[in-house]
Amino acid sequence: MLNNNNFYKIISVVLALALWVYVIQAENPMQTKTISDVTVQLLNEESLTARGLALSGEATYTVDVKIQAKKSELSSISAADLIANADLFGYSMGKNYIPVTVSAPEGVTIQDIKPIKINVVIEERVEVAKPIKVNFVGQFENGMEAGQVTTQPEEILVSGAKSEVGAVSHIQADVNTSKLTADGVTIQTKAVAVNSAGDVVQNVRLSSPFIDVSAKLSSVAEVPLNVEIIGSVAPIYEVTAMDLPEKVKIKGSVQDLAKITSLTAAPIDISSVASTSKLPLDITLPEGVEFASGYENMSVGITIRPVATKEFTYTSDEILMEGIEGASNISITTPEIKVTVSGSEDVIAGLLKSDLVPYLVLDAESLISAAAKVQIRYEKELGHITVDPEEVHITLNESE
Repeated sequence: MLNNNNFYKIISVVLALALWVYVIQAENPMQTKTISDVTVQLLNEESLTARGLALSGEATYTVDVKIQAKKSELSSISAADLIANADLFGYSMGKNYIPVTVSAPEGVTIQDIKPIKINVVIEERVEVAKPIKVNFVGQFENGMEAGQVTTQPEEILVSGAKSEVGAVSHIQADVNTSKLTADGVTIQTKAVAVNSAGDVVQNVRLSSPFIDVSAKLSSVAEVPLNVEIIGSVAPIYEVTAMDLPEKVKIKGSVQDLAKITSLTAAPIDISSVASTSKLPLDITLPEGVEFASGYENMSVGITIRPVATKEFTYTSDEILMEGIEGASNISITTPEIKVTVSGSEDVIAGLLKSDLVPYLVLDAESLISAAAKVQIRYEKELGHITVDPEEVHITLNESE
């Protein structure tokens, strides 16, 4: 009888356990779900640096992971509970497809990873010094600007993939205008690598994450500017326009600016100008005074163009002889001359051969040398005139 009781007890326990397992399975079954945007950690990036290489492009990679777990546990699992890795060790320059591995908490099964490989571009690693530009954020009061701006360091080394470093135009340091004072302050601000459009370049490293910017509030004044033009363009050109700045804006303390009534630039020589140009102005400023924003690189604008030309041919009979009596006994043995005239298009277009009168001024010296220089008489407004040949040969005829 006792043996039968033990048997039934054992059977009861087994049945209870089976019923419990059945209930658990029925009420808490295994289920699946996909967790999106799991961040992939890149391993052994330092191995690339050691070989003079660097990553290019996106610095952050993500994958979607399909997992399986019991219903009661599945809802509490997030991307933070999964660890995705991609090992960069051994990869070289170019486009590389690197496998992604994902580990999960106990009881969670990884069923699928998309994408199973990430596309990583590896390039030559370079390091280049880039200039720092201070960007003042906010509005200045009317007639005020930031002055005596300096930075420490003066430039920052940017390292990373060659294409990424090449995209960096400069390092930007943002400073709020409200922090500036007339006595000057030094403000520490974050160093940010930006391209020529002002967009942040993310995937690079900077030799210094911060920049110390020193600046002060300065008053702005506008004063007359004297510019002297010397020389003249070559005769084959004409000046059609010249933009001479008459005023310049400067900044400094009120006391320093009060001492300045005008400024004079070094003379501008235009004799070597052969095309439309902007000629930089050299303006010396007193100590403690700077150019206001936008006036740092002032210039003179000069617009020139080639002048119009026309050529005429004259025979020896068409050349007059003056300055000596008995010119009828003198002959010009050079058969012809060519006269080239330059001037404005309107004048040259209407110029006739008869508007020019070639002539010789004869004297005893010319008779002895048997040569005389050709001169041109004219009334129209002309530019450069050339005669080829410049001199003609003459001979004195024997009297009959």
